[in-house]
Amino acid sequence: MLIITNNPMFKNYTGRYEVEFQDMDYIGILKKTRDYLHLGYELLTHPLYGSVKPYETIYRTIVIQKANTISFTSIELIEEAIETATKFYKINKNIKWTNEILEDFQVVDKDLIDNTLARM
Repeated sequence: MLIITNNPMFKNYTGRYEVEFQDMDYIGILKKTRDYLHLGYELLTHPLYGSVKPYETIYRTIVIQKANTISFTSIELIEEAIETATKFYKINKNIKWTNEILEDFQVVDKDLIDNTLARM
């Protein structure tokens, strides 16, 4: 499995999964994931997981895995997520979050993924 993230809490991840940290925004993570899907990966986590809306955080972590064929379902999900996030991104693009809030966003994102991975 491959974890694609912009969450700094995954930089030193020492779990059993490969982590690709990208210094990019939320939508950039979605687009990077889409690139992998076109190379034959499939989504293991929904790109808009949890109750965290695209305008409520700047961090996104997605888990994918290599598939035997192109997953058109995964591609459709990621395209819809990009469209949704782009629409909502306009709401928060000028918000300046405090360091404490950014850390909270990181913890929520990592906790959601850690709990998901524990169930896989």
